[in-house]
Amino acid sequence: MTLHRILLVPAAALLAAGCASLEPPSFAPGTSMADVESRLGRPPSVVKAPGGETVWQYPKGPNGQRTYVADFGPDQRLKRFYQALTIEEFAKIRIGMPEDEIRLLFGPPGETMFFSRMNEQVWSYHYQASWSDNRIFNVHFDASSRAVRSTSDQVDPLLNPWNMGSGPAGM
Repeated sequence: MTLHRILLVPAAALLAAGCASLEPPSFAPGTSMADVESRLGRPPSVVKAPGGETVWQYPKGPNGQRTYVADFGPDQRLKRFYQALTIEEFAKIRIGMPEDEIRLLFGPPGETMFFSRMNEQVWSYHYQASWSDNRIFNVHFDASSRAVRSTSDQVDPLLNPWNMGSGPAGM
């Protein structure tokens, strides 16, 4: 066996293990809170939802690009477990939604900014649109009503530095 193959096999195994560790365990609907906690640990964020439901949020990943959410019914049984920071989930945002509802759906934002002249608060969520496309999804709130005014999406310049310029150097 050549040195190249001797090094390649362990490297491939480490890469596969690293990718697998980014994925959450799967949970069947009806799983108890105790079972979820035994596998994921105590949730960093717990939110009480309307109707007696409880939402556990687990922000994870590099630069907070993943937030796993466990929705429990009043019976403390899992209704849904999902990764919240995806295009499909962001598409559920509607103009006029209150801050509390956005916080319930996506967890705490990675960053917040206030623009006084626009009377606007912006919550930013880092996410991955694909394995090589790191992005930031922004939710813009009217600072007075605390309701969604608009949303925007942008390339994450810290994780996609090649997208920062308008073209090759010298153009």
